[in-house]
Amino acid sequence: MTRIGGAGREPRKSMWAGETVVAGGVAVALLSLALLHVMGSGTLDPLTRLISDYVFLPGGYTLLGLAGIALATASFVLSRGLRRGALPDAGPPAGLLVSVAVALVLVGVFPTHDPRTTAGLVSTVHRAAGGWVLVMVPVAGWMVARRARSAPAWKAAAPAVAWCAGVAAVLCALFLLSLLPIVIGTSPGFPLLGGVQRVLYAVVMLVLVVTARATRLAVEHAPGPAALPSGVELRGAA
Repeated sequence: MTRIGGAGREPRKSMWAGETVVAGGVAVALLSLALLHVMGSGTLDPLTRLISDYVFLPGGYTLLGLAGIALATASFVLSRGLRRGALPDAGPPAGLLVSVAVALVLVGVFPTHDPRTTAGLVSTVHRAAGGWVLVMVPVAGWMVARRARSAPAWKAAAPAVAWCAGVAAVLCALFLLSLLPIVIGTSPGFPLLGGVQRVLYAVVMLVLVVTARATRLAVEHAPGPAALPSGVELRGAA
């Protein structure tokens, strides 16, 4: 007979440090982009020029690459956290976040082309990867919000994730529609395209942060093994 006695303390809560990694990745990206905007002040108009155009500033390639790698790390860590937090059917949104991480690396490695030149393969990869990021982060957030409604540990965070993902989706649709005149014709497109893109990226990063917070809370509140009361005896062992 084996006797388990003692104070009968509750099991320690599970912890997930991924929220700190995601927040740190977003902070590094924001700091890199803020520095680029300071460097480009008076040269590039942030309301009309896209963020990718800052690659032509001294150190622009390095800072944009750093921002891409930081957000890629945040996306990958978050994809792992969804499973750690026992999100129902976590595979699809986690897979999308992994693909976003890969796309963010491509965005940083493959720069856009000079506006005075014709787009080539490198620029096409950059644009395709950037578009994938802007579309798939809202989709992944929406998938997380839908699944969160059926999980007690996730349910409280579902509305916030859903709202952020919805706003990002609306802005993404507006941004992509604004690009059509540029892609299919010679029109410069929407005059404030750069401003829309910056707001969109800010909301996309907010989706990552809000989802990371929901994941951390889900990990902490996930049910663990029930604590045995003090003095419980387990029979069957000598």
